[in-house]
Amino acid sequence: MVTAIRRVKISGLSTYVPPKLLTNDDLEKLVDTTNEWILQRTGIKQRHIVEPGVATSDLAKEAAIGAMQQAGVTPEQIGFIVVGTTTPDTIFPSTACVLQHKIGAVNAWGFDLGAACSGFTYALTTGMQMVATGAVEHALIVGADVMSSIIDYKDRTTCVIFGDGAGAAVVSVADDSEPAIIDFAHEIDGGGGRRFACLPAEAAFPPRMRPSTSACIPSSRMARRSSSSRCARPRRSPGGCWKKTGSKPQNSISSFHTRRIAASSPPRPNDWDCLNRR
Repeated sequence: MVTAIRRVKISGLSTYVPPKLLTNDDLEKLVDTTNEWILQRTGIKQRHIVEPGVATSDLAKEAAIGAMQQAGVTPEQIGFIVVGTTTPDTIFPSTACVLQHKIGAVNAWGFDLGAACSGFTYALTTGMQMVATGAVEHALIVGADVMSSIIDYKDRTTCVIFGDGAGAAVVSVADDSEPAIIDFAHEIDGGGGRRFACLPAEAAFPPRMRPSTSACIPSSRMARRSSSSRCARPRRSPGGCWKKTGSKPQNSISSFHTRRIAASSPPRPNDWDCLNRR
C-alpha cells in the first residue's frame, strides 16, 4: 500500500561505449557521403561500434556496474531494472532479465521499455515511480542500443547519425536536504509514426513485403529532409508541469521533457532493404 510519495534522487550515473570507432572517413568508403557533408549536417566526426558478437546487454552491464559503484550500492540492493532499448538481445527473455543475471541483481525484477530516442527518459520516469511509491529502495535504469545491428549502411541519411553505447542511472530515496527529481512531462504524437522513422516487425509485413530468407532483416530508415516534417517544440503539459519546474527550489534536478516526433511521407515496400548480417 502506498502511504506517501517519497522524494527520489539520481544517486549514480555511468556510460559505456565500445572501443571500436567508425569515422566519417570510413563511411566515405561505404556510402555516397563526405566528411564535410556529415559535419555540416550533424557535427559528428566518429561513432562507436561494437565488435561482432557484442550484445546490448553487454554494453548495459558495463554502464550498470559504473552507475552502481557511483551510487554506492551492490547488485543485491537493486530492486527493479528497466532497460530502454530498440535493439534487445532477444524479444524474450528481455534484456533486463539478461542484465539482471549478468550483474547478479538477484533481488530485482524488471522489463524492457521500447520508446526509441525517448527510451531512457521514459525508463527514468518508470524507475523513479517505483522508488517514489515505496515499491523498491533502489532502481537501475539503463538506456542501451546496438544500432549498428539495424542500420542500413547504404542509407547516408541514417547511418551517419547512429552508433552503439549505453548509459545507466541508479535512483534512490532522497533525504529532505538532497537534490531530487521534481516532476516529469512526457508527450507522444503517434499520428505520423510510420512516416518519420520506422523499424517494422516482420510479423507486421504483408506477405509480399516480408524478407524471403531468415538472413535478411528489416533496417531502420529515417525521413529525408526534403519531406514535410514537424519540428520538436516545447509544449505545456496539461498538469502545468512547466510552470511547476520554472519555480523549482535550488539544488533540484529539472524535470524531463520529451516529445516523440512523427513526420514525412509513408514508407514504401522497398524502403526496408535486406542487410547481410555483419
